[in-house]
Amino acid sequence: MADVKVLSDTVFDAALAVVKSCNKARVVTSADSILINSIVLNSANYTGPAEGSPTGRQLTCLVSSASDMKAISVTSAGAAKKINLLLSSALHVTAVLTSAVSLAASDQVNLGTFVVLLPDPT
Repeated sequence: MADVKVLSDTVFDAALAVVKSCNKARVVTSADSILINSIVLNSANYTGPAEGSPTGRQLTCLVSSASDMKAISVTSAGAAKKINLLLSSALHVTAVLTSAVSLAASDQVNLGTFVVLLPDPT
C-alpha cells in the first residue's frame, strides 16, 4: 500500500472550517467539570485557515473581537486545565493548558489564542 505524502490545502481547510463553525467555548477541569460555560463564539473569533508552521494548515482560535475574550466570569471554582470548542453541544476541539490554573467563583479570566495545526503528512 502506498504512503500518503500530500493532502491538498482544500482538504485541510475543509476540516478547519468545521472547527471555525464552533459557536461555543467552555473552560473545564482535567475531569471535565465545567468552570466557565457558554462563551459565545462567531467567525470573528477565528483567523485562517493559513499556512502552518512549519508545514500544513492552521487556524487561530479565540481571537478577541472587541475584547469578548476578556473579563469572563467564572461559573464554578476549580483548577482549569482545558478549553473546549463546541458546535452547539458537540465537542470538536480540546486545547490542554500546560499547567492548571486555579480559579475562584468570583474570578474573571482572559482567554488567549491557540492554534489548531494540521501538519502535512510525512
